[in-house]
Amino acid sequence: MRRLNAPILAVALAVAAVAAAVLPAAALGAAQESVSLKPLLELIDLVGKHYATDTPMTERDLLDRSLSGMVADLDRYSEFLDQQKFKDLQEDTRGSFGGVGIEIGMVLGKLSVIAPIEGTPAEKAGLLGGDYIAYIDGVSTDDMKLMDAVHHIKGPPGTKVRLTILRAGYQAKDYTMVRAVITPVNIRSRVLDDVGYVAIKSFSERTSEDLSEALEGFRARGLRGVILDLRSNPGGLLEEAVRVTDLFLPEGKLIVSTEGRDPAQRTKRYSMRKRFVIDMPMVVLINEHSASASEIVSGALKDWGRAVLAGRRSFGKASVQAIQPVSRDRSQAVRLTVARYYTPLHREIHEVGIEPDVRLPPLTMSRTVRRLMDDGIFVRMAQELPASGTGWLDQSALKEGLLVSGLKDQSKGRFEDRLSDEVRRWLENREGGVTPEEWPDVAEESLVQFKLAIMRRAKGEEAARKFAVEFDPQVRQAGALLKLAAAPSGKK
Repeated sequence: MRRLNAPILAVALAVAAVAAAVLPAAALGAAQESVSLKPLLELIDLVGKHYATDTPMTERDLLDRSLSGMVADLDRYSEFLDQQKFKDLQEDTRGSFGGVGIEIGMVLGKLSVIAPIEGTPAEKAGLLGGDYIAYIDGVSTDDMKLMDAVHHIKGPPGTKVRLTILRAGYQAKDYTMVRAVITPVNIRSRVLDDVGYVAIKSFSERTSEDLSEALEGFRARGLRGVILDLRSNPGGLLEEAVRVTDLFLPEGKLIVSTEGRDPAQRTKRYSMRKRFVIDMPMVVLINEHSASASEIVSGALKDWGRAVLAGRRSFGKASVQAIQPVSRDRSQAVRLTVARYYTPLHREIHEVGIEPDVRLPPLTMSRTVRRLMDDGIFVRMAQELPASGTGWLDQSALKEGLLVSGLKDQSKGRFEDRLSDEVRRWLENREGGVTPEEWPDVAEESLVQFKLAIMRRAKGEEAARKFAVEFDPQVRQAGALLKLAAAPSGKK
């Protein structure tokens, strides 16, 4: 690839391409006549010839920086998307990608498997939560950034990737896997007593379809209510937010309106006739990380009196971004804010958020347990404790004990007491664990985190997340609110 002191006409053409993508032709022509691009071209040439750096930048590097800078100061949601960012965005909205199906993260400073996704190449190969990834295709991960590791492991379906795994008590082992199409779980649902619980992670292409299937299952079982969990849902596709809301409203109700400078962005979206309407009582959980599309759904359901909103004030992101490819090969794009949206009662959301009907205490964790989690202590415990020779506390006993539906109350109590003693002894006898004085204050939290670590290791991340709902105090409070919620009339 040519260096910066090569001809820079391509830079000017690309800058003009960005303008062409977001301006009408007439406006672009007027801009080119009235505004000279000469200062920009001179600056690029100056940086290319004189900027002191140990890592020379290519024309592509400086081009990407120029385009990024052009958009960055508009607002915090407009953004230039280079090839990798654009590819990641397309995967997020499509809801699938090529890979092996593992969630990874940094544990004790090492690249680690958090959990394999059920039914994926990683799960079939036998990878487990807590495994350290030492090499990816022979490249050491010691100094590798997390997102770089993600991009190395992802790839076209049908291609291979080799991960060198370090597991406590075992020699290093290579796992060669064939990448497949991975569809992350976006909808998690389960039945809690006589209440249907469903969580939406984000709004991608199949969200409304998957949610409809879960709701039909709830309806068929004759449940008394639904908890819709939108906590920490960052948003996604506007169209999917409209379709999701449409599942809960009768025909002809305004869901959202959008307003922008372009008349094409001034729209109103209404609920439409459908095969059925889910009309059972609802509680919607939101928090300070619920944004964008999740605020469209929660705002509409609140305005129409269709659901009780519980939790914390939402994030307050009510701007609409349009994605427009800008390069000749359409491998790059600009994400540009083009409109704002409003609830059915024309409530302002942007930088304001949506206030819940019932404010719930924030979810908190003690400093000691947070430290244990950050240090990977519960991951280590899930690896070591079942293999520590305690007899009754083997892997199969843990699985049975954690899925306590088959245990009688008395047996469950004995199991819990015994498990608590084992966890306490392990933590008190490990460097970085807990002291006898600390234990009473962290006993309940520690036992929950250990159970989740075992579930994550044995059955994967999605099983652990479903299991965690049982211990979630906000979900319990939402269940209590359903008892007080009258069946909605659908009228406002």
